[in-house]
Amino acid sequence: MPGERGLSHKNYTFLVVEDNISTLTMIVNMLANLGYKNVITARNGKDAWEKIQAPESKVKIVLSDMLMPEEDGLQLLQRIRNSEKHWHLPFIMVTCVDDMNRIMSVTEEHIDAYLVKPVTETVLRQKIYSAIKKAYDPDPYHRALFAGKKYLREGQHESAIQALTEARILQPRQSATYFHLAQAMEMVGRIDEAEENYKLCKDSSNDLYVRSLDGLARIYQRKGDHVNALEVLKKAIAISPNTPDRHLDLSGQFKAVGNTGEAKASLATALKLSKKTAKLSPRYIEACLDFGMDTEAETIMHRSMGGDKEDIALLNQMGIVCRHRREYERAQKYYKRALQIAPDDESLNYNYAVLLVDLKDYKAARSYLYHVLRQNPESENAMTLIITLDKREAY
Repeated sequence: MPGERGLSHKNYTFLVVEDNISTLTMIVNMLANLGYKNVITARNGKDAWEKIQAPESKVKIVLSDMLMPEEDGLQLLQRIRNSEKHWHLPFIMVTCVDDMNRIMSVTEEHIDAYLVKPVTETVLRQKIYSAIKKAYDPDPYHRALFAGKKYLREGQHESAIQALTEARILQPRQSATYFHLAQAMEMVGRIDEAEENYKLCKDSSNDLYVRSLDGLARIYQRKGDHVNALEVLKKAIAISPNTPDRHLDLSGQFKAVGNTGEAKASLATALKLSKKTAKLSPRYIEACLDFGMDTEAETIMHRSMGGDKEDIALLNQMGIVCRHRREYERAQKYYKRALQIAPDDESLNYNYAVLLVDLKDYKAARSYLYHVLRQNPESENAMTLIITLDKREAY
């Protein structure tokens, strides 16, 4: 992280990820020639991620090949950037010239530098110095950018906007600043400014191009502009076609403009691409229910379940979704299953009471509301619903 100056960068631990043993040996030897002796290696992204996560890990910078078995460099990069602990690690992608266009177009996470094979010692030194300098001894711009990204991850959106605005003043026309500023503004509802910054990022970036299109799609969706949302999602999918959530978003936009056939086709693609994903978001279940695909919805739900707590949360959410759709029998089934696991859960008891009110079973609803109040006498939701029932019965 910025400010870690006490440790000489020559003592930093490097992780080199490369499946080709001769290339791996060459890079390790080059690092030794440059004075970097603390080097660990991995033969694929999966192995690398395990080493990064190890309790004794002191990895400060990652050099990774792109194309590897089991898990490639882009998948490893995504793991790192999505991590709470390691998201800031400098990442240098090592690749062939033929790979560059693909990397620049499909990567959806920040890459600090690219090394094109055959790697030379001179270029390696330059790339390493630049990546380490930005991450661990940054200039005012990179310090402000890091602060903005950190605030954004922590949900401190106004602080993120302040830091990223400072970064934009210090060094204008930087795609990373535009992108993260757009994200922060989107989160606080400054939609027009978010749209402007996503557009600026899109027009000035390669490695954030697809993600800026995703951002614009969300903005257009919030504005009810489904035609433009469709357009940018199609562009994103043309470049990066294997992201299930993007096809799911496309399905939603086709549905919004009344194109049911394309909506179903996009949902089918999303489901196909996500077959190996252990846990899917409830959006997939809702989309399946929208098209009467009850069996698929149930399959996703069972696939997504882990321990009891996860079961409860998912069953509770499914109950809410089905109640909103007026699928009361199905909702009742989900709530009863969840209450068998956690009979004293406040949220479950309250939501089931709401369903019973919809079904006009007021007596049963009261019993569940009183159960909530026994668990939490200060539950405003339960008290409010009981008062509503009292007024209803008075008339």
